[in-house]
Amino acid sequence: MIPEIGLILLIISSSLSLILSIVTISGIKLDSEYLLSYTKPLATLMCFTLITAIAILAYCFLVNDFSVAYVANNSNTQLATLYKVAAVWGSHEGSMLFWVVAIAVWTAFIINRAPKTEQHFHHKLVAVAALLIFGFCLFLLFTSSPFTRLLPDIPIEGRDLNPILQDIGLIIHPPLLFLGYVGLTICFAGAIAALLSGGLCQQYARYLQPWAILAWVFLTGGNAFGSWWAYNELGWGGWWFWDPVENASFIPWLVATAMVHSILLTAKRGILGSCSIFLAILAFSLSLLGSFLVRSGVVQSVHAFASDPTRGLSILILLVVFSGSALALFAQRVKIRSTPLGFSLLSKESLILFGNMLLVVAAISVLLGTCYPLFFEVISGQTISVGAPYFNSIFVPIAALIFLLMGFAPLQRWQSRNKLKLALILAAICLTMALIASLMMQARVNIWLLIGLFSALWIMSATGLAVVQRVAFRKYEVNNDNYGSSIRFYAMCIAHFGVAVSVLGATLVSNFETEELLRMGPGQGKTLSGYSFIYEETQAVEHRSYSAIQAQIRVVDSQDNFIAYLYPQRQTFKTNGMQMSAAGIRSGLFGDLYVSMGQKLTDNNTLMTRISHQNKL
Repeated sequence: MIPEIGLILLIISSSLSLILSIVTISGIKLDSEYLLSYTKPLATLMCFTLITAIAILAYCFLVNDFSVAYVANNSNTQLATLYKVAAVWGSHEGSMLFWVVAIAVWTAFIINRAPKTEQHFHHKLVAVAALLIFGFCLFLLFTSSPFTRLLPDIPIEGRDLNPILQDIGLIIHPPLLFLGYVGLTICFAGAIAALLSGGLCQQYARYLQPWAILAWVFLTGGNAFGSWWAYNELGWGGWWFWDPVENASFIPWLVATAMVHSILLTAKRGILGSCSIFLAILAFSLSLLGSFLVRSGVVQSVHAFASDPTRGLSILILLVVFSGSALALFAQRVKIRSTPLGFSLLSKESLILFGNMLLVVAAISVLLGTCYPLFFEVISGQTISVGAPYFNSIFVPIAALIFLLMGFAPLQRWQSRNKLKLALILAAICLTMALIASLMMQARVNIWLLIGLFSALWIMSATGLAVVQRVAFRKYEVNNDNYGSSIRFYAMCIAHFGVAVSVLGATLVSNFETEELLRMGPGQGKTLSGYSFIYEETQAVEHRSYSAIQAQIRVVDSQDNFIAYLYPQRQTFKTNGMQMSAAGIRSGLFGDLYVSMGQKLTDNNTLMTRISHQNKL
């Protein structure tokens, strides 16, 4: 009976979302305060019913109610309580319900905290968000209900949560990613509300700016945790694998980064409002497209949530309806102005605008590489793969230009190029230092190493100099509001510094990583980058969820000094026989020693083994 209550609440939520949208739109059209007074209670009630629905789903997991198909497919009695809670969003149906619940929570928060001076804008935003919730609720009810029963054939035991999700990285990764998508949904609704209100003015942009930043932060965290998990559990090593599902979340992140900067320009200077609206629509559309790729089965990846073409088609329909309607409204309502923008070519405004253009181009290049094999297969009937060489050759040069602009922008003033000479001197110093460092690392000039080192040094130095300038001229800058609030400024510095650290890590690992794929068994060893990896023995490991063969590998340096023991595992999960790798890693400030195990090859425990030295310096 309890799962039926959850289903009824989902039906009620879909009805409430439709009623909320109709009442709000009617109140705006008729200018009826009486109708608009129902917006807050309806949004709050919709939020309550959806939260209760997902709480009921969590309860079904905790009590092992295997009559619910979603619980039976993603849990069992031996699953730890923490993973049972994570299983609520661990697969397709639950993750979509989590997405809808989060949109409803943010919508209720927005309308209840809306200032009285901008009620109509917020009412329009809530009306759009309610329509989005209605569409997602219909999707859940007709194609992906998490409360579907397995009656009368109730299994005694569940199939267990997907083994790849039984890791702290994947417990945190999906919620962060979906909260990022929720933030993009709110920005999308705000963009449509702005279009319906005559455009994105400074006041509307200032309101949307925190939501855009919050969406970007969640997306960044989601991508970071997903990459960290893949590094530890999949045995890929390296820096970025350009997996199709990784790309599906990376593409919206690139556009969201452009959107954050564009909304900053609109909020600060009142310019490029149409560009901000378009980027908000594009970012939301790409998040839906990413969900389609992950759930439709058109791309194959260990990250994929589902492979049901019906669900994929439903998401594609939502994408066409939502994004198509938004773009049509944008084409109808946007105001193209030919008046001068009022800033110089090398001002902060210009640098941000050029950076946004490059971010969108980078996103399109990754999208083309991800989707091209699908188009090629549809047209020719043959399969083709697009790998790291394409992405690196296209993305890295674009990224290098973006990094160059990232250094210049914080040093420039609004509407001015007065810090250009100082920036050029600093750039020359960074280039010289990068050239010297690259020659010390390698005997010849490696252009990619030089670009990476220069980019990292340049961003760090320029960001540091911007901080020094702000501290030195704090009184002047606060009084004249040249850099905005201190919080936003220092948040920008932290984000830019984080990008620089990532660039440095990617550059050094990509240029100095050494690896080898070989057969290894007890008593065998291999020397790599001055380290000897000695396979001492194979151990049997029993865990609550899986059994594993574990290699004990001793690592010594060139003088035979002991460095560490590494314990990579090949895990076989007891419930479904699925096999996973867990890499043995010794992390250090200047490099990682990394070993992952593949399939067992012979009866004497010889395994396909990947060893690498992830050299960071």
